[in-house]
Amino acid sequence: MAVNADIPRSSFWAVEAWRGLAALMVLWAHWGPPLHWPMGPMAFAFTGVDLFFVLSGFVFAPVVMAGHAPALKAYVIRRIARIYPAYLIALALYAWLAWHAGKPLLYLPEHLLMAQMQSREMVFYYNPVFWSLPSEVAFYAAIPFLAWWLGKNCSVRWPWVFILALSLRLILIYPADGSVQNLAYISLHHIPGLLIEFLLGIVVWQHSQQPVSTRYIWLSWLISVLGWLMLAAIFIEMERLSGGSYWKNGQLGLIAAVFFALALWASLALPPPSPGGKLWLYGVWSGKLSYAVYLLHIAWLKPAQALVNAWGVLAGSALALTGLGVSCWLLHMLVEDPARTVGRRLAKRVQARYKSTSGSHL
Repeated sequence: MAVNADIPRSSFWAVEAWRGLAALMVLWAHWGPPLHWPMGPMAFAFTGVDLFFVLSGFVFAPVVMAGHAPALKAYVIRRIARIYPAYLIALALYAWLAWHAGKPLLYLPEHLLMAQMQSREMVFYYNPVFWSLPSEVAFYAAIPFLAWWLGKNCSVRWPWVFILALSLRLILIYPADGSVQNLAYISLHHIPGLLIEFLLGIVVWQHSQQPVSTRYIWLSWLISVLGWLMLAAIFIEMERLSGGSYWKNGQLGLIAAVFFALALWASLALPPPSPGGKLWLYGVWSGKLSYAVYLLHIAWLKPAQALVNAWGVLAGSALALTGLGVSCWLLHMLVEDPARTVGRRLAKRVQARYKSTSGSHL
């Protein structure tokens, strides 16, 4: 089985399995209340998005910390091929659903350019989960510059990058105003505020190759799980005290990202399951389908509600999840994976041509 070229081979299974878990958490956060699923701590499952950000930081850590900027053209081709084709299909689907429901097709240019993070109405207009994609793309855009700036001075400059990112997150919380969605509020939910969560993934990568004793691995697991459950309890209580959903309560996601980073580090220290086994296949395919699940699960919410009303919670949910799984598999096999393959081939050609041209001038 081909390894995702963005993921270190030794970490492939763990990262894919975590991606699958992150997608499941986001799905549960959106499907749980309307489908009458048990919630409890899963009311905090929206932090699956924060887990995605940590995983992205880990995956791109070798590029950021390489000591030089990546070949820009090849890098851009791969990033566009990886994220945009599947997103374009999903956007077309949600635009059609909006048109079918009689909604005007507003903000399409912004969504086509992944520049929809300008207001809550704009970013939520077609699919609420689209809010995180501009931040992901902005991180992709920042990577070449960050890698170039760190250069050979990574050990000296890296701590300052981390301190700056953490400071930005904390500084933005006070002036941010969700009622008017001012610049500080938008920035808090974009790269200035979210960069620290990506950087946490880079920290995990920095420490993932160091030997560690088994007791520290299990202690890290225990701290991360109990820490996340504690945060979930705090979040639920804060929501109760504030009388409903309040955006500042979501800032617990930063602490959740710390626990996710700790759990990711602990999982990387454990041996992966045997390749080809059931656990291996489950982890790999949950990761492969995670982006499609993230994109499509909101489109399946109304059909899922209808199925639950007709068949009951268990049977209706199972049918809806089956339909979602099939649609995600089709999107992956027909669009996402072929586009990624083409992008890699084009990137290799561009990089080879660049090396050949550079060599001719030596």
